[in-house]
Amino acid sequence: MKYDERLIGPKPSDAVLAESKKRLNAMFKKRFEDLQARRKEQRSVEAASFGAMRDLAKQDPKLAAAVGEAKKNAAARSKIRAKPPQRKKVEGRQHIGSVAVTLVPPFPWGWQWNAQTGEDATGTTNVDANAGTMSFEAYTGDNGKTAATAVAVGGYFQPLADNGILNVFATPSVSYMEDTWTVFDSAHAGNFIGIYVGQYTLQGEFVQAVIDQQIHIGDGDGSTSGFPLVGVAPCDSDHFYEIWVWAGGDAEADGWSAFWGSAALSFGQLTVPSISIFAF
Repeated sequence: MKYDERLIGPKPSDAVLAESKKRLNAMFKKRFEDLQARRKEQRSVEAASFGAMRDLAKQDPKLAAAVGEAKKNAAARSKIRAKPPQRKKVEGRQHIGSVAVTLVPPFPWGWQWNAQTGEDATGTTNVDANAGTMSFEAYTGDNGKTAATAVAVGGYFQPLADNGILNVFATPSVSYMEDTWTVFDSAHAGNFIGIYVGQYTLQGEFVQAVIDQQIHIGDGDGSTSGFPLVGVAPCDSDHFYEIWVWAGGDAEADGWSAFWGSAALSFGQLTVPSISIFAF
């Protein structure tokens, strides 16, 4: 669908989009590094208690069997792929007055980011802005350490009114899986979904994030045909706004040894049928 520039404003330059992706990359890189630093502090405390238990448990054949079973289960789960979430059909629309625009695929923009540490931890992402689909997987593998991911699709909007309120709505379909496996060890898996809105001057200079929403999708595994997302912020005609629906996951674990260890997995598959923008 071709959107009326009188309603959504002129399309920002490719340079603006490149800087946006660069800034989002830096944001998640900093969060990844901060998370690793916090986990390092936790590990130093946990090492004393886990170390004592591991010393007592050495050569226990039942523990060796438990580790083997946990390792096998983690590897098997990492290969399971949830069925794609049910896709809703939404018609693109727009009207004059209080401006309302519903963006539908193909979306103008897509973005993805991942990072990992260790020998075989993996952070895998895929985004198809044309189809409105995206997926992520963070898995620690047999040898452990960390992985983190983030994905997004979106577009832009410039209000007509001098001052107003910007409302953003989306109901993406989501299939997800989040799990950890531990034997005398700790591990972490997390996920999120939300709306991000960045404010720019009309010259393309970033001002601030007016919406930075990250909601936990869920524990275990499951799916929903419509995860409700709502974002509200002040807006004005002296700025334009980048609008993303984003999601991601992270995982952290130590890997496996003979008598103890851990693994973690976070996976998500999403379809974004529409992003609705209202300015009052």
